Amino acid sequence: MRSIKWKLIIMYLGLVLIVMIVSGSYILLSLRNIELEKSRQQLELYAEKINDQVLEDNTPEHFQENLMRTVTDAVGIQGNILDANGDTVASTSVLEAPYPVYNDQAIIAAMNGMASFSSGKKSTDTFGLLKEWMSYAAPIKGDNDKVSYIIYTRLDAGDMRSSLDQTTKTIIIAVAISLLLAVIMGYVFAQTLTGPILALTKGAKNMAEGNFEQSLKVRSSDEIGQLTSSFNYMASELTKNMSEISKEKNRLEILLHNMSDGVISFNKDGELMLANTAATEMLGVDQIDMDFSSFIREYDINSGVYLDMGNEPSKKVTFPVGKQFINANFTPYYSTNGKIEGLVVVLQDITEQKKLDDMRKEFVANVSHELRTPLTTVKSYTETLMDGAMEDKEIAMEFLGIIDSEADRMAFLVRDLLQLSRFDNKQVHLDIVEIDMNEFLCLTVKQNKIHAEAKRQELSFEPYSKAVIIHGDRDRVGQVVNNIVTNAMKYSLEQAIIKIYITEDDTYYKVSVKDTGMGISREDLPRIFERFYRVDKARSRAMGGTGLGLAIAKEIMESHGGKLTAESEYGKGTVMTMWFPKESPEEKIKEV
Repeated sequence: MRSIKWKLIIMYLGLVLIVMIVSGSYILLSLRNIELEKSRQQLELYAEKINDQVLEDNTPEHFQENLMRTVTDAVGIQGNILDANGDTVASTSVLEAPYPVYNDQAIIAAMNGMASFSSGKKSTDTFGLLKEWMSYAAPIKGDNDKVSYIIYTRLDAGDMRSSLDQTTKTIIIAVAISLLLAVIMGYVFAQTLTGPILALTKGAKNMAEGNFEQSLKVRSSDEIGQLTSSFNYMASELTKNMSEISKEKNRLEILLHNMSDGVISFNKDGELMLANTAATEMLGVDQIDMDFSSFIREYDINSGVYLDMGNEPSKKVTFPVGKQFINANFTPYYSTNGKIEGLVVVLQDITEQKKLDDMRKEFVANVSHELRTPLTTVKSYTETLMDGAMEDKEIAMEFLGIIDSEADRMAFLVRDLLQLSRFDNKQVHLDIVEIDMNEFLCLTVKQNKIHAEAKRQELSFEPYSKAVIIHGDRDRVGQVVNNIVTNAMKYSLEQAIIKIYITEDDTYYKVSVKDTGMGISREDLPRIFERFYRVDKARSRAMGGTGLGLAIAKEIMESHGGKLTAESEYGKGTVMTMWFPKESPEEKIKEV
């Protein structure tokens, strides 16, 4: 009964059965009423005939004889004449007395002066057989308006009953045939309706499982056919839309997983919805499988961040992950009715930015410190001179010498800062020429030989076995080489050995300066090219350095397409290597 097909068949059969029962019952009742009316008319006509032919102008002695003559005109009907008391005085069923005694409601009614018809009365005939009769009794009144005789006629109802039974049997057979035809027609009708519906149901299930590329056969142009056509159109549109959605989803996934920013999404219950590759890399995990509360606890984010942020547009929090610093932007997203549906967390690695900020702060602090020291010295000695030291020429000249030295120190610092600024803004002009490095380094050694001997240091250069020609700005290259050699002598003790030598590979000529000085610790080595960075700050300032020499040297080497590297072991010495490309770099002419 779950199938609409069987429901339609049963409803169709029920309708046919009701129609057949009602119509059959109506036909049977109509036929019965017709037969009863016909029998009544026959009995009435026969009673009138008996009255006309037997009772009128005859004496009771002749009733039997005359009554028998009327039998030939009314076959199957029994006629009887009864007196006022209901006793039979003449009968067509019995030729002589004793006559049968009748007990019928119609006779009783006739005795009371009313003609009456009755049916369904059962009694025996002259042969003693029980039969069903239809009877009619009419009173015959005399001159005093009293019942003198009763004409009682009756007809065997067996024929009518047989006819009605035959009719009933015919109707039953017709009902059975109709029901059989109704089953067949109902099945065909239901199949016509349910076939397309079943096909639509199956298509809908397939569509629910993700199979949108399907087309159902349209078998008719009625409402079912229109529904099937609409389903095919819907499937086609869904296929098109799902294809677009899938393409958009793939684009978004590719975009999401290739973003440099990390993205994590939580629903309104705090469950993890998605996390891209950048997020897992930033958080240093292979996979993120924690809910919102666990995420907050894991990274100690307690700056008023909660899942239901209400009307707050976003919340930014910075937290450390190992040696990295992550900036997290918490932003809620809402449904169409304005209710919060979840939270999106966008992660940004601000480690480099923080380092740059720290370096900028340190740079400002270093510049301030470097300028403050000579300014303080200049101001102190100037005030001393103004207070009367000018009178003593020897002291005055000494103080003025110190002031001049500090002014030179500030001038060197400003010069170096301007030089770095020009490199940063790519405003440095390089006068590219060919430089014979063997000759150039020999000259450098001669220029610095006196300073090395003053500290009883050994400074030497081993010329390369072949000519080494590089393309560069001679003054800038000299500035780098002199800076490296000067540092080697400054930060090496007396009797130290400083060697300059050249090596090469397929791409570069490498000029190395090796010393046996104090060396640089592993922690400080990566930072020696930073501006104002000093390994030993007190000693570096005492030696007159600004802390910008190596930073400028690095910029010069990179502007020539090369690089500057350092290798060192604390307490044993340092090797600084200048990498010059064998190919000529493009000449850069950008002057302020």
